[in-house]
Amino acid sequence: MIITKNTHPSFRYMIALSIVGLATAWASTVAAAPIPALNLTHTSSTVNISIMGADSNATVMFEYAIDPTSATFTAIDIGHTDSNGSFNISVAPNSYGLNGGSLVYVSVDGTASSRAVWPAPASSSGTLSLSRQSQTLSVGDSTSIIGLNTANTLTLAGNSNPSVAMAVIQDNALFITALAPGVSTITACASSDGCGSVNITVQQSVQAVTFSQSQAYVVAGQSAQTIGVYGPGSYYGLTNSNKDSVSAALDGTNLILTGIAVGKSVVSLCATGLQCGSITVNALSSGSPIPTVVTTAAPDYTGKPPQLSSMTVSSNNVYGSFFGAGSTLNINFSANESVTNVQAKIGGVQAAVNQNDGGAYNISRLLTGTESLPLPIAITFVNSSGQSGQAYFSIGASTPTVVSAGAGTAAQGSYAFGKYLYEGMTAAGRTDPDVTVLQQRLKADKIYAGPVTGYFGPATKTAVQAYQKKNGLSQLGAVGPSTRASLNKGI
Repeated sequence: MIITKNTHPSFRYMIALSIVGLATAWASTVAAAPIPALNLTHTSSTVNISIMGADSNATVMFEYAIDPTSATFTAIDIGHTDSNGSFNISVAPNSYGLNGGSLVYVSVDGTASSRAVWPAPASSSGTLSLSRQSQTLSVGDSTSIIGLNTANTLTLAGNSNPSVAMAVIQDNALFITALAPGVSTITACASSDGCGSVNITVQQSVQAVTFSQSQAYVVAGQSAQTIGVYGPGSYYGLTNSNKDSVSAALDGTNLILTGIAVGKSVVSLCATGLQCGSITVNALSSGSPIPTVVTTAAPDYTGKPPQLSSMTVSSNNVYGSFFGAGSTLNINFSANESVTNVQAKIGGVQAAVNQNDGGAYNISRLLTGTESLPLPIAITFVNSSGQSGQAYFSIGASTPTVVSAGAGTAAQGSYAFGKYLYEGMTAAGRTDPDVTVLQQRLKADKIYAGPVTGYFGPATKTAVQAYQKKNGLSQLGAVGPSTRASLNKGI
């Protein structure tokens, strides 16, 4: 339409109103993203970060200034809003190294909330108050403990019995894993806020690995028998007392048994957090009927926290570098039961967690090439009973971690073994820092004659069995609680 100076004024006015209306309608379709509403609530042990009114299904960036007087903000990804544009997470008061009074805000799809003041911790009395003063754990269990009255970084000050419980500081919290029956006092400190201790009592698990049959029968020269294995967690330490009569192999949660010659064998298997279990296997002559066996029901693991059952770590190796700039680190893992509220951090930074169709989970991180190694990984989850499970580990260690000696610890400069080591835990060509030190230790004792590779293969297993025989330990060929305690004592 062409409007000229001869067009009637009233008509020109109506057209102008129409244009204004169209402009208003168009502007409403491209309105700016909603401004997130940030709310911080504080208890003695947590700070709750709550967001409402933001874009839906969008990345939430948490922006903070560690120094309250600083104008420089650090941004980390802490998750995604839901379909309603809401988000909620609870963290420890000292998370991200923040002090009370620091300015923080969130950014959703590039739209920032108003700034808020990070809650100040409770007043300090000169003694660090921990979330627990004592706790009883079973072997293999883990627990997390935080400082209630501090926003300062925690440090591990002492562990009276590291062979009973392993303690590390991860994400500014104290994480403790039960290794062997006994007691230990673990002390943590925070700058200017004093120190606090927690008394840990570790008891042997009353539960053990069990099998779907009370005993098993196989016929020499015939098809293998499959026996179900019951017990949460990763299995290790498979032993077979009579390999001339029976062949035994582990396939996931199944024990594969094959008869070789007439005889009898006791097959044993261990699992993280449980006592080892055994089953008697009878190898019968060819043509013998298999007797009726008693089928056993799966034990009730109610009250047992969930655990990781499998995990793989991989990289796409950009420019041939596993941890180099541009490489993406992928961690795939599964739990031994159905879990929810799965949270993961890589290098202390919250990472997005995705669940695959098969039920396994995946986390990934694009590496800059400047990451400090070893790179800490923290994974937490909750089962249907509301019990929390935790997994804390580090990858990419170029050198062993040396721990300082405290009261009752190993001598200064010794290496603290803190996890199960067993044949098959590393793939060919892959290394593990604990295995490297183990091989060095056994080589120094003139027990291991092979190369120091960091790979736990048959030669390393044989050397471990020799070490166990020398020190009066069960010759399983795996480094479990007893062997680890012996190694950590320098025996």
